[in-house]
Amino acid sequence: LSLANISPAPPQYWEPGRRVEGAMANPHSCTDPDLQEPEELEKFYGTSIERGFTSSKAEEVLKRDGPNELEKPPKPTLLMLFIMQLTGFVIILLLCAAVASIVVNGTGPKKDDILSYTTGKAIFIIVLINAGIAAWTEHKAGDALEALSQMTQASIYVLRDGSEVKVDVPNVVRGDVVILGTGDVVPADMRLIEADDVKVSEMALTGEPDDVAKTSKLKFKKPGEPEKLTPENMVFSGCSVTNGKGKGIVCETGMSTRIGRIAQLIAGEDGGKQKTKCGCLPDTSASATPLQQNLEKLGGRIGMIAIVVCVVI
Repeated sequence: LSLANISPAPPQYWEPGRRVEGAMANPHSCTDPDLQEPEELEKFYGTSIERGFTSSKAEEVLKRDGPNELEKPPKPTLLMLFIMQLTGFVIILLLCAAVASIVVNGTGPKKDDILSYTTGKAIFIIVLINAGIAAWTEHKAGDALEALSQMTQASIYVLRDGSEVKVDVPNVVRGDVVILGTGDVVPADMRLIEADDVKVSEMALTGEPDDVAKTSKLKFKKPGEPEKLTPENMVFSGCSVTNGKGKGIVCETGMSTRIGRIAQLIAGEDGGKQKTKCGCLPDTSASATPLQQNLEKLGGRIGMIAIVVCVVI
């Protein structure tokens, strides 16, 4: 069935009761804000395009949704990361082999020969060096989440009570009308309602080095047209405005933004709660890459084969 043979469906706008689905669902989030007219968003969030929120309404929404900032899970210490490196199946097998080698040589006829313990000592040293390097690398990689949380500026201009006021970025809420200018860092995911030659750097989200032109116009996807990673009438938290000026309605804040979802993937969390293993060690298996998962499985299989061979022999 070709898309060319299907007549385009009528534009879908927000309807009362229609909500975002999935892990990031929020009863106060609008579905597909890029497909909504500014007036629809104004009605949905109970705000005013011309005057913005009242101070009391903004405080009410802030209490309901929480501050506009990324959650920072407790960062494991370097010692904790080092211990975690020693809990892998293959590493445990190597440690057992080192202990077995030392015990066998320590109870054998050559127990007084220092060189007979070389194999066990070598395995211990290699395992500890490997664990130290891996722990240090993961410790430095953990700074990525901190870098994401710093991809914003301290304050931004928003409309409150009909006037442009400067507010702290953590106090920006859904429904706020934000004023953007060249050099500003977008404080939250926003649907543009005014755009005067606005260009945004979206390298943090897409890796695209070129600035992306933005518009406030409503554009629908044509049949057969590839879907864009970022809609033309949306700007996203952490992206910097490189040209022009504009105005937009905040649609998502904090961990509900796209940059917040990236932060959640980096943190390897489930539902905002960090998993643990062995009772106290943080479980980072959710953030493991496919290569790491496959290597762990391969190491386990090799270890099991080695155990079987030793038993048979």
